[in-house]
Amino acid sequence: MFEDLSLVSVMSLLATVCTVGQFLTGSVIASKITQKGSTTGVTVYPFLTALINCTFWLKYGVLVQDKTLVVVNSIGALLQTSYLVVYYVYTKQKNTLHNQLLAGGAVLFPVLIYVKFFSPDDTVAAFHLGLMASGCAVLMYGSPLATMAEVLKTKCTETMTPALSVANFVVSSEWYIYGRLVNDLFIQIPSLLGALLSFAQLPLYFLYPRTPSRIAQL
Repeated sequence: MFEDLSLVSVMSLLATVCTVGQFLTGSVIASKITQKGSTTGVTVYPFLTALINCTFWLKYGVLVQDKTLVVVNSIGALLQTSYLVVYYVYTKQKNTLHNQLLAGGAVLFPVLIYVKFFSPDDTVAAFHLGLMASGCAVLMYGSPLATMAEVLKTKCTETMTPALSVANFVVSSEWYIYGRLVNDLFIQIPSLLGALLSFAQLPLYFLYPRTPSRIAQL
């Protein structure tokens, strides 16, 4: 039992550190927005969807009393909120942003209200919230499919980032292992999918060049 507990602690630490490191990549984008004084060319959706995802997992972690999920997603929610504040300050299309924030709230708050006030008990609430959180994670992990399709079409990997693909593979693999250790399918399933999708991207860097060939451009 001691060895199992030790392994859970190690995976918890690794997953926490690596995931927070992923969250911090948003600070690079926020810094560029600040330097330019504009959000031109930058979409708010990655920040907004990440905040919704973190909030769902945070609440789920509270319900199932998983400290790792609570710590990681508390940090994630705070960071994504700070990025959204930066985006709000520097965007010139505030009306559009208001609508986007309202749409995000329309997804987030009904779920939280149901879990808080209408769910029969915490077990049922955790199950329903786990479904929602894992569904959001699957959608986020599945987003690279469009990029992969573009790479296969153009036979060029300029739209992909090797470091990001490797980081996604490592982080999702860590969460899958952690999910196995704590016997939580809601953590395991989307993490396994994320690991497989990230791993599937890696051979593309060896098969196709970073810049399009002249033949493909003709």
